[in-house]
Amino acid sequence: IIDFPLNPDGSFDLPAQLTAFSITLINQVPHHHQEAAELSCEAWKHDFPEDTTQTYLDMFTATGTYANRFVEVFAALNQADELLGLATLVDDDELPGATEPGPWLAAVFVVPEARKLGVGSALVDHVVSRSRELGYAEMFLYTEHQDQWYQKKGWSYLRDTLFNDIKHVVMRNAL
Repeated sequence: IIDFPLNPDGSFDLPAQLTAFSITLINQVPHHHQEAAELSCEAWKHDFPEDTTQTYLDMFTATGTYANRFVEVFAALNQADELLGLATLVDDDELPGATEPGPWLAAVFVVPEARKLGVGSALVDHVVSRSRELGYAEMFLYTEHQDQWYQKKGWSYLRDTLFNDIKHVVMRNAL
């Protein structure tokens, strides 16, 4: 729980480090790699139980190199250079049986204390813009719980699928 001082009218002002943030490729901020890898490993262990912190460190190192596959991991950072969230643009999001051509929006994660501040929306919008910039006409994602949030952002339902025996929704965004 964050205890902000209240104004006389009962409202409160968010500290600047929670309201102003930037988005950059993760390989531009290597000092955040370890923290980002640990957060990612914890956030996605139910979907990818075989992944380790090293799995994510390797992905961060590969960001923007396009050697074996296309992957760009973006980090949201506040003005104090604290990691607020991550989102990935990837050619294949490893969904078994998927026939969608990609690219995929993947691994959108926002630290709990930065949720409801627009960080997730900004990360998603950034990845969508990047896909458009690369010339894609559409992109995809799958989500376990956030399909209604994505629908509000213009994504459309494609189908239900099981991944590791957990129901997920596959969605599409026409760019």
